[in-house]
Amino acid sequence: MAFGLFKKKSYADTIYKNGVLYTLDPETEGSTAIACKNGKILRIGSDADMEDITGPDTEVTDIKGMYLTPGFIDTCGKPADDSAEGSYLKLDPDMSPAEAAAAIEKWGSAHREDGYVLACGWYSAEEKLPEIDEVLPELPVVIVGADGLGMRLNRAAQAAVKARLEAEPFAQSVTPLFVFDTIVAMDYTNMGEKSSRIAYDYAKRGYTSVVNLGVYTYFDNMYRDMLLEAFHAGLLKQRYFGSLPLTKMLTPMSVVYNLDRKHTACTELEGLIRFNMLNITAKSGEANQGGMTEEYLRDMCRQAADKNFSVRINALDHESAAAALNVLGDISASHRKASFVAAHNESLTEEEKADMFTGDVLEEPLGGMPLSGSGMDMLIARTESAAARIGAMDLGSLQEGKSADFAVFKQDPASLSTAEAFSALEAELTVLAGKTVYESGKSDPKEWAAELSEAMSSVFAEFEGEV
Repeated sequence: MAFGLFKKKSYADTIYKNGVLYTLDPETEGSTAIACKNGKILRIGSDADMEDITGPDTEVTDIKGMYLTPGFIDTCGKPADDSAEGSYLKLDPDMSPAEAAAAIEKWGSAHREDGYVLACGWYSAEEKLPEIDEVLPELPVVIVGADGLGMRLNRAAQAAVKARLEAEPFAQSVTPLFVFDTIVAMDYTNMGEKSSRIAYDYAKRGYTSVVNLGVYTYFDNMYRDMLLEAFHAGLLKQRYFGSLPLTKMLTPMSVVYNLDRKHTACTELEGLIRFNMLNITAKSGEANQGGMTEEYLRDMCRQAADKNFSVRINALDHESAAAALNVLGDISASHRKASFVAAHNESLTEEEKADMFTGDVLEEPLGGMPLSGSGMDMLIARTESAAARIGAMDLGSLQEGKSADFAVFKQDPASLSTAEAFSALEAELTVLAGKTVYESGKSDPKEWAAELSEAMSSVFAEFEGEV
């Protein structure tokens, strides 16, 4: 018997037709329709090419001659830090101890109902931390350094940590996360509302992926917890790429362990939440002053690349920029599954460059690539080039088998001639994994926030019931 005769027809889940497609693939140039199945691109071609894969349950969207492009990618976002905006005091790294102390006292007085003070960002290699025991002694005060990891506690905060240790004799060692969980009570509802607004703003502009380069690990952990609940409830609006920040010479083995642990936690999330990048901020100088040697960078980057993690080095001075290019250039030659980016604002001489093998290293200014050139140049920068910078080869262009992430615009992106005009683009539809997640005039960030809050509330209720 010819069992192949009874093979079930593979119909598309969704089809978007009657458009102008910028696939960034010469083989499908001039296509008008795209079909998606199980989050991937099933077929690209003409409207007629979609007829035999249109089934009774296929959702067909007529985009009425509008322009369909790959989904935009923000390679230098900080949504986790932004979602906690207003929940902590931002300190300028260049503040004097007296200025930092005054800022802490003012914040604590205005937020006394919180029961604690969380301040982030203060650091000065030349001066000591403020005398926080003399500022608001009745409130626990936690200062997180500009590196995102280092902490300083006042006596009230130390007492709270000690009390928890005494109440939980089997607790593990006191880590920054242990301190944070003991003292800081973040408002998840407020963070959920902010994260929904962030997701809405991205989707409105056609972004389907965002890389988090924020420095505060604590906010990243909470933000990913919210994303996990959004994932399970089918509420994600963008792919999220996490990164591990490194600003000092920590033991490479421990850094790679943390990279592996965070990556493993994302392996069953359908590629919608990923963790695949080491984000290093490097400057020259002595290690006890926060400097990183070229030898350390080479060892650290090689160990990360051996595990197929992408590496980004934000070089803060001339010497560290040269070291970053030297190190990443050598490593890129033998590691093809990862991406390597050297971000700096330095001008290297021709003599310096002549002694370097830069391999497949991608260079860009600190803060990311600015938009420039023709409309098509800017489109490629936000899609194909952006995907290469984060090692996401399933994104950035539209091809069969790749992830079905794209956006639809009324205005032709390729016709724009200025960065301002391109940045002002607003999507009519934004599609993630083959499903419309944003529709102009219909999507509402308040509704998104309410749905996320409901999803998180049900999880918390289940947790409380188990306890």
